[in-house]
Amino acid sequence: MHFALKKLLLILVIAVAAIYGCKKDSGTKVVINSSDMAVINGQLRGLWLFPTNNQTITDESGKLLASNGFLSAPAYEFDGGGGATIITNTNTRVTGTYQLSTKDGLIFLDVTDNKGVDITYQVLLINNQTLKIVSKTPTVYNNGIENIPGETVSNIVLQKQSSADETGKLVKVVITGATAPFNVSVFVTHKDVDTATLLDTRQNVTGAYSFAFPTTAGDQLNAVVDGDYSLTSFYAYYDGLPMTGDLSYGANEFKTTGGWKVP
Repeated sequence: MHFALKKLLLILVIAVAAIYGCKKDSGTKVVINSSDMAVINGQLRGLWLFPTNNQTITDESGKLLASNGFLSAPAYEFDGGGGATIITNTNTRVTGTYQLSTKDGLIFLDVTDNKGVDITYQVLLINNQTLKIVSKTPTVYNNGIENIPGETVSNIVLQKQSSADETGKLVKVVITGATAPFNVSVFVTHKDVDTATLLDTRQNVTGAYSFAFPTTAGDQLNAVVDGDYSLTSFYAYYDGLPMTGDLSYGANEFKTTGGWKVP
């Protein structure tokens, strides 16, 4: 393994340990130099897809106040030279800039869109396949009795584009965060066709569910999930980019309604 990559892996292990309160040689200050940052920037370059966002709210001491489960997050493309594209869904791309920095042995990624709105992430992990970043923003949480100062913590995970993502023209459905069994059925309604076609159905699924299928422009994704929607979350992607649409909620189920179309 190349020396620079070995050094990067060591740095990232130390950074992750620091985030979670583990002490590793606390008497030594970790220094990340310009060559390390160049390696990180090289790994960052490219298109990062399939974003997930596990969001929690903590008080000022770090105590968990609430969990919003898995929420939407944008895909990102970095050009390796400070340019960024923020892709919130298959139809919306916003140009911007990014900057890498380091402080106290930790790595930070600051992304700014073309309207000047910026967000700073701490990089937890980066390699040729996975990017894990976390952002923390001040918030006020109301527990029904009082307002409590705290932080919204967004843990975002992305996967680097592969050759299959470039040519697949695939819709992928992902259900995550489930702590109780659920049933799921996935359909597709082809353009200019009124009837939905059942593609996959599973009963008593525990944990995560994932299913992908090839599509053409104008196809509409339909899905029905029977289970406690407060314990599950629903993602849909087209070639790794977030799809958007509406969800309706009933008694112990949720399903897609408008939107969720292939561009």
